[in-house]
Amino acid sequence: MKIEFLGIAVSLFLFVFIFNLIRRQKIRDEYSLIWFAVALFFLIISISRPLIDTIAAFMGIEYGPAALFLILISVVLWVLIRLSILISEHENEVRILIQEQAILKQKLEALEGNAKEPNQNKSVSESVSESEKQ
Repeated sequence: MKIEFLGIAVSLFLFVFIFNLIRRQKIRDEYSLIWFAVALFFLIISISRPLIDTIAAFMGIEYGPAALFLILISVVLWVLIRLSILISEHENEVRILIQEQAILKQKLEALEGNAKEPNQNKSVSESVSESEKQ
């Protein structure tokens, strides 16, 4: 019975912790919803001992609370993998944006250089042809 109370306490702590993260704007809403769903699922499963035992029997586990923590670990692992995928996607987007910004900066500097010194920025072929004439 103590393990159920531990599960309930962990669920309630997770609710309060996520709520505080939202309040301080440390976590975005869509990510907080995932964690609220995890906490709610864990709370429901912790409160209902027959539900734990049914799920444990279905999974072939004799001790219900062990199934509870197996499910919790599996869900947390899934959330971590999902967040890792999102981080990887964001890193790729940031890399592309940095490259595009560097290209635009180079083009801007070239245009500013053309506007300041119109004769200084001749193409290589023009310079070669002028030197051949001399």
